[in-house]
Amino acid sequence: MAVKYIVIKEDIKKRLMNGEWTEGHRLPSSREFSQYYDSSVNTVEKAIKELSNEGWLVRDSRRGTFADKRKVTHQDRTRLVAAFVIGIENPLWSAALRGAEDILYLQGYQLLTSSDDRDYKKLEFLVKGAVARKVEGVILSPFMSQGHEDINNRLLSLLQDNGIKIVFLDRMISNTKIPYVTSDNIAGAYNLTKLLLDQGHRRILFIRNTNVSTMTERLFGFRQAFIDSGLEYSEEFDVIIPTELEDFSNEFEAYCHVFEQKMKQMSFTAVFTANDQIAEAAIQSFEKLNYSIPGDVSLVTYDAVNLNRKVNRNVTGVSQPFYEMGQCAARKLLSMIEDNDDQHNFGQVCKSTIYIGESVLPVSI
Repeated sequence: MAVKYIVIKEDIKKRLMNGEWTEGHRLPSSREFSQYYDSSVNTVEKAIKELSNEGWLVRDSRRGTFADKRKVTHQDRTRLVAAFVIGIENPLWSAALRGAEDILYLQGYQLLTSSDDRDYKKLEFLVKGAVARKVEGVILSPFMSQGHEDINNRLLSLLQDNGIKIVFLDRMISNTKIPYVTSDNIAGAYNLTKLLLDQGHRRILFIRNTNVSTMTERLFGFRQAFIDSGLEYSEEFDVIIPTELEDFSNEFEAYCHVFEQKMKQMSFTAVFTANDQIAEAAIQSFEKLNYSIPGDVSLVTYDAVNLNRKVNRNVTGVSQPFYEMGQCAARKLLSMIEDNDDQHNFGQVCKSTIYIGESVLPVSI
């Protein structure tokens, strides 16, 4: 059951949004509200105070409470926000969308969510639909596949030309001035690599499939852990097995085949996969090669919990705070829409955690 003051607060906000009280209109007194809502004056006061702090109302100790021009203007506003992610069925993206929705709902905004499935034609269709529906903001996990810069620029220009605010989620495009929210990829990869180094591993392969910002940041943290430990780092540790698309579901078996061939040619005791999809491919490939985890090779990955849920394993790795990232993206977008944005707070980095599973063993002497 919702707390009474929240029910009152949301009802007053709804009435403000519906134009019952326009800018500068004097609202009923707290005592009158308490009678209307069959509640105590203190409960009403709590709701009024939060609405004032959020910019919906202005309070004057002598004159009363008034609708604030910062929010109760332009009745043609849609209060719609769209979010485009790779797949709503993915628990990580679902968590991010839930985080965004929880913030937007409290501020009277509706979130429209769509999966673009890493299909540019579909994304373009979705963006044009969002423009037609006059959304006020967009949360977007941008495509980073090589050769698609022009398409990205065209879609971003379409949104910006229509006055729609944009926040990138999970990764950023470096040649734009669009704010972003991500996780601490460098620190997360650094700490995960240190875990392997502390177990005596020296020949660790970092496996990735693209040069997206998140993976290059993780590679940097991986390399820095060697340097700070006074150990030799070799460029051959960075193993890139390229795919046509960042999400290589349609290329999975072919990717596994290349992975197996690479592993036969290299010497290593541990593997660090840059995301859970690559880790899934690594597990399948090592099974075909008769390499046991962690007996023959230790394995760590990004998004370990998501991987373990999917393949029923207990792999050690980094867990990103996608729910918190979604919340931060929504807050940033709202501040831009409401013209309360701190221009100096261009990017926000959320702290990840390390999940300790059973996929790492010390190196045998």
